[in-house]
Amino acid sequence: MALTLRYQTKAQLLARLRERYRTLSKHELAKLAAWLYDRYVAGDFTAAQIRTAFSLDTTAKWDAFRTKIQALRDQYVAIDGAVGE
Repeated sequence: MALTLRYQTKAQLLARLRERYRTLSKHELAKLAAWLYDRYVAGDFTAAQIRTAFSLDTTAKWDAFRTKIQALRDQYVAIDGAVGE
C-alpha cells in the first residue's frame, strides 16, 4: 500500500521520524526501523530522501544505516511473530 500524506511532505515526515529515532526505547526503535525499511523497499521513500533526513552524507554511512535498520526490522518481525507455548 502506497504512502499517502495529506498534511506534510515526505521530507517533513522523515525529519519528524529522525527526531523520534533519537529518543525511542529499544522496542519502539525496532518498530520504527521496520516501518521505515518497509516503506523504503516499497518505494515510498528514496535513499536520497532518507540520507538527507538522517544526515548520512557518505555512501558508507548510508550502507551502515540501511544494514542496521534492516537487521532491526528482521529482529522486530521475529519477535512480533513469536508465540508462547
